[in-house]
Amino acid sequence: MNAALYPARIWREGGVYYVQFLDLENGFTFGNTLLEAQDMAADVLSALLASCIEHGAPIPEPSSRKGKDIYLIAPDAKVQAALLLRTARASRSQGEVAEAMGTTWQAYQKIEQPDANTTLSKLQKAAKVLGKRLVIELR
Repeated sequence: MNAALYPARIWREGGVYYVQFLDLENGFTFGNTLLEAQDMAADVLSALLASCIEHGAPIPEPSSRKGKDIYLIAPDAKVQAALLLRTARASRSQGEVAEAMGTTWQAYQKIEQPDANTTLSKLQKAAKVLGKRLVIELR
């Protein structure tokens, strides 16, 4: 998973913009404007993915669906960081990565939590240990 962009169908009906995620069960929301609907969608996506992480549930891969009324929605940065680190770590244990970073297992474990207040330097160090580079992008 290079980016945590999930396709969502957003359509207007009766003056309201409705959102349905195509890859996530229970991924529904709405807004009074398109921008509000997209913001609400990002909040719902973040909450659903954070719940999967916290409960050890499988995280659905985002599909590459395209088409009319399909928008790519990203979760908040903390959830993205947690997802990307877990994916990059693959079969390595948190303890192995922590040791390579020169930190404790407990400290590393916090980095992979979606509610962590992780610094960029810690993310950069984790990425390097995992053979990756931290890239920040504004959209």
